[in-house]
Amino acid sequence: MRAEPSAAGSDRLAAIVDFLLLADRLKTVERMGIVPRTGRRETVAEHCWHMALMAVLLERELGFAVDLGRTLALVAVHDLVEILAGDTYAYDQAGVAGQAEREEAAAAALFGTLPDDLAARVDGLWREFEAGETPEAKLAKACDRLQGFMQNVAAEGAVWKANGIDRERTRIRTDYPRSVDPAIDAIIDLLYARADAGRMWPDPARDLR
Repeated sequence: MRAEPSAAGSDRLAAIVDFLLLADRLKTVERMGIVPRTGRRETVAEHCWHMALMAVLLERELGFAVDLGRTLALVAVHDLVEILAGDTYAYDQAGVAGQAEREEAAAAALFGTLPDDLAARVDGLWREFEAGETPEAKLAKACDRLQGFMQNVAAEGAVWKANGIDRERTRIRTDYPRSVDPAIDAIIDLLYARADAGRMWPDPARDLR
């Protein structure tokens, strides 16, 4: 017969279930990116899925080795804080200024609902991603930046045009992934070429080309 979980074990599993139900709210947090052919904004959960797929496909294209499982774990947790902190638009200078403080508070509130060992594990993964020092964190952060840029290309520059984000300004999001690996650098070149050919930049940028 299968042993019944102890009271302590049941409490632990209940805490995990509660956290997973809380994490489901990530499906409702919107980013600035537009989902093509729908007109709606991309959710943070969709962003994370796309990042995960990028990591799977790019792992063997890189010039350095990564633990794919750990990379995917970093991807899975890296934006959980946005359940409480909300998504911060990369080009919103005022929002970015207070982002770290908001996300620290959100991390403490969210991860603290888990059993202590799992709270420490998730918090550690989140901080590893933020630091961007391990090979896995470098790939995950590169995919984070790459996904946002790619989403804008997929939407034919709609958000760039609406917010006056010209080609040069997007470098604050593409310089980092370019530095991670030549394969990612080449992908960004391809995306810029498509954005240029599709005239995806706001009018002032078009006039300068």
